[in-house]
Amino acid sequence: MNTELVVASLSGVVALSSILVSARFSRKQTVLAAQLEQQGAAQSKLAEHQDLMSQRRDPLLWAAFDFQSRLFNIVDRDFLNVYYTHGHDRDRDYALRSTLHVAGEYLGQVELLRRRIQFLDLGNRESSRTVVRHLTAISNVLNSDGYDDPHFRIFRSDQRALGELLTSGGDDQCLGYAEFCRRLDTDPDFASWFEPLSDSVRRLASRTEPHPRLVALQIALMNLIDFLDPDADRFPDHRRSRLA
Repeated sequence: MNTELVVASLSGVVALSSILVSARFSRKQTVLAAQLEQQGAAQSKLAEHQDLMSQRRDPLLWAAFDFQSRLFNIVDRDFLNVYYTHGHDRDRDYALRSTLHVAGEYLGQVELLRRRIQFLDLGNRESSRTVVRHLTAISNVLNSDGYDDPHFRIFRSDQRALGELLTSGGDDQCLGYAEFCRRLDTDPDFASWFEPLSDSVRRLASRTEPHPRLVALQIALMNLIDFLDPDADRFPDHRRSRLA
């Protein structure tokens, strides 16, 4: 065989092998880069989710605890009968307004979480789904018409409206109690949104039997608290009583 032909053939084989190796290496690099990009995006989403929950968990936890505590005291300690029905004017005012505030603050914290969470791709994270399930269960109890009277019923859209009103300060926080009371006194439109709930509180003050909605609501809130604070770091077990 002609020497030049053999050399040319070998050169072609080497060149082709080099091209194949280079193409395979380039393809692996592309796949690896894509995998790294996907991992980076997933880690970024996870970090966003963890940051959101770390920012919103404690405010929601405290609001849920204050709300369930008031419900527990109304049902188990006869709070409204003692302070509203038989209390002095200042006690009556406090019993009504503070009950409105703890309910509104919880709804406000839910609204703040809702605004942030809708912009995150949370995928199939079980913790996210569990939080949503607990919030939905609480909302269902508030919205339900399956009780013997409509006391303390708040329709879903009204739940959001009250939450929006409690977060109208624009600083990603809920109105404090003093500002809440000031708005009730000076803003008729603001106060009108809370009038149905105010009427429910007044009627509950004269009720002799525990209202089943309040019992179910307190238990649903405690379920949320148990999930948000599973190791009882914020609220110890002896402060986690459930209504029967």
